[in-house]
Amino acid sequence: MKNKIMISFVIILFGCSSNLPAPIKTKPVESTDGEMILLGAINQANLITAEITPWFKSEYDRISIDSQWTDSLKPFLDGLSIKIFMGTWCEDSQREVPHLFKILNALDVDHRNLEMYGMTAEKTTPCNFEKGLNITNVPTFIFYKNGNEMNRFVELPVENLAQDLAKIIKGETYHHSYK
Repeated sequence: MKNKIMISFVIILFGCSSNLPAPIKTKPVESTDGEMILLGAINQANLITAEITPWFKSEYDRISIDSQWTDSLKPFLDGLSIKIFMGTWCEDSQREVPHLFKILNALDVDHRNLEMYGMTAEKTTPCNFEKGLNITNVPTFIFYKNGNEMNRFVELPVENLAQDLAKIIKGETYHHSYK
């Protein structure tokens, strides 16, 4: 009995200490081409746990982040928030979104400052989260500083994701692939 209580306590302790929020309640839906996709508000936990996203963990684990690099960016994180628009059906999203989360987790970015939305191939969401944001390609990561749009990453890196994000976060000149 004591062992069961101790095991339960350890599970609760580790569960509460995680920086990741619980998955948002969403179920995969069938797209117009018959593929199962995630639509609407989602988070990293959805991508880790969904059976239809086996690519997330392998891509997340594929890159490593230099701690000196993250230390150089941490002074620029105050007031930063990000909206992520992606398609679980999209190869570019399948590559860039796990890498983005690897970087954000290395930077200790609070996940409460992130919003992520799964989109259809037509770049729409069920609740029109994209309305007025001119989302033409996925993934699109929109960076805000104190509520004002700073810049955005669209679909493909110009240099590589880490260098592109560093320029955006530091407020340096950056033009995404479609600008």
